[in-house]
Amino acid sequence: MEIQTSLKHDILTKAFTQLYPNKDVPKLKINFSGKFSDYNGNVKFEKFGRTIIALNFSLSKKFKECEEEIRIGIVQELMNKVYKTKIETYEQDLYNKFVRHLTNYTKKKESNPLLKELFEEINSEYFSNLLEEPTLRFGKISLRTLGNYNYNKDTVTISSVFLDEDKLKDRNLTKFVLYHELLHKKHKFKKVNNQNRHHTREFKIDEKNYRDEDIEEKLKKFLLKYRIKEELNIFSNVKKKLKRFF
Repeated sequence: MEIQTSLKHDILTKAFTQLYPNKDVPKLKINFSGKFSDYNGNVKFEKFGRTIIALNFSLSKKFKECEEEIRIGIVQELMNKVYKTKIETYEQDLYNKFVRHLTNYTKKKESNPLLKELFEEINSEYFSNLLEEPTLRFGKISLRTLGNYNYNKDTVTISSVFLDEDKLKDRNLTKFVLYHELLHKKHKFKKVNNQNRHHTREFKIDEKNYRDEDIEEKLKKFLLKYRIKEELNIFSNVKKKLKRFF
């Protein structure tokens, strides 16, 4: 872990005064840590009454390799969150463009063979084989987050709710969720009123182009069936435990 130097403090002061020229500058600290995934960070703050008196930034070590403007951009993004403001700057725009294009420089890891096969089908059917393959993996079982695309790591993670040991429970449903996440890779995100918009108009148009018009209804039924099955399993286990006492 590397603590601030005067040069880093100058960057923080510059970032703060650019956003809030009329505010008193609080105590500022920054460190670069290996605990974060690539190009992530957070901020903690201290208050005296209603006044913020200190900001402590922790950023991924990867930011040490970036231009000063990009580091200012991520710091200002975090400041906007702390102060609940929506002030946009050139540095923030530069940082967001940098994140959107990280996929061009990310080292790929080995993909799950089932998802790789689906990707090749999707790439041929919907992207004219022009979409570069991200890292494709299964994550933990989740009914809330069925899929996720990580811009920083260029990785698609699909919930293992669709996986039955080494087979897919429903190939078409898994394919649709993967298609949805690949649209995030294609369209990236847009910055509107200092908020990241991931489901843009163009994204939604492409999503509707999926060739199974009833796919979302089928997905809802699959998840409902899974929930009912899980609840029945829980109820059965509770009954077995209760029998020990009666």
